[in-house]
Amino acid sequence: MWIHQKKPLMFWPRVNGVAVDSLKRILILRKGQSEEKGEFYVKKLRHLFEITDPMMRDRTVLDIGSIGHHFEERRREGTFYLEHFSDLAAYAKGIDILTDAVSKAQAAGFNVEVGNAETFTDDRQYDVIFAGELIEHVNNAGNFLDSSHRNLKTEGVLILTTPNAFSIAHISKSILSLTNEPPVNNEHTCYYTPQTLRQLVERRGFKIDKIFYQDYDYGNRKHSPQKKLALKFNATLSSLFPQFSQSFIAVLKKTH
Repeated sequence: MWIHQKKPLMFWPRVNGVAVDSLKRILILRKGQSEEKGEFYVKKLRHLFEITDPMMRDRTVLDIGSIGHHFEERRREGTFYLEHFSDLAAYAKGIDILTDAVSKAQAAGFNVEVGNAETFTDDRQYDVIFAGELIEHVNNAGNFLDSSHRNLKTEGVLILTTPNAFSIAHISKSILSLTNEPPVNNEHTCYYTPQTLRQLVERRGFKIDKIFYQDYDYGNRKHSPQKKLALKFNATLSSLFPQFSQSFIAVLKKTH
C-alpha cells in the first residue's frame, strides 16, 4: 500500500542542504536590494567587542551609562564593560546617574563619576563615546545626542547599542500573548529601528556610518531550560536573518 509522505519543510536549514543554499541566495539578493535602496543590511556580530576593541585600543573612551542598573551583578556576570574598556584604552572613564552604584565602582578602583547623559560636559573630548542600551532610557534623546556631540572629538565616533524594535523575541512574544506590549524593561521610553534612529541622529549633527546586529550579552548568567531554548531559537533564526536579532549597534560620526 502506497502512503503519501509529506515533504520536509524546505525553509528549515537543518533539513536539507538545498534549503540552506536557497536561503543563502535569498539573503544575497536581499542584501543587494537593500544596498540599492540605501537601507542598512549588515552582518550579525558574535560579540560587541568585535567592533569596539579596534576602535578603542589606545584611544580615549567615555562610557555613558556605564553602571547598567547593578554594578556588582554586572561585574560578577562579566558584563561590566568599563572594566574591559579600561584595560584596552589609553584613558577610559564612565558616567552614570546611580550615585550609590558609582560609589561602589569607585571603591573598586574604576574611573567613574556621577553624571547625567543629557547634560554632561567633560573637561576633555574623547575619541570614542560608548552608550550601551541607554538611548531607550533617556528622557530626551536629542539632549543626549547633543551632550555626546559636545564631548566627542571632530573625528571621533559614538557607538550606540539599543534593543531592536522588531526582533524575533518582540514579535513572537506579542503574537503569542495577543498584545502590542511585549514584556520589556519598564524604564524604556521608546524603541528604535535603524531608520528611525537615522532620522533622529541626522537632526543632531551625526550620521550613521555602520549598523551591526547582535544578541544580548548575558555573560555567565544562569538561565532556566525554557529560557535557554528560547535563546537558542532566537540565535538560530537571527543568524540567518540578522535584522531579527535582539539588539543593534550603530556607529555614528559627526557631520559638523
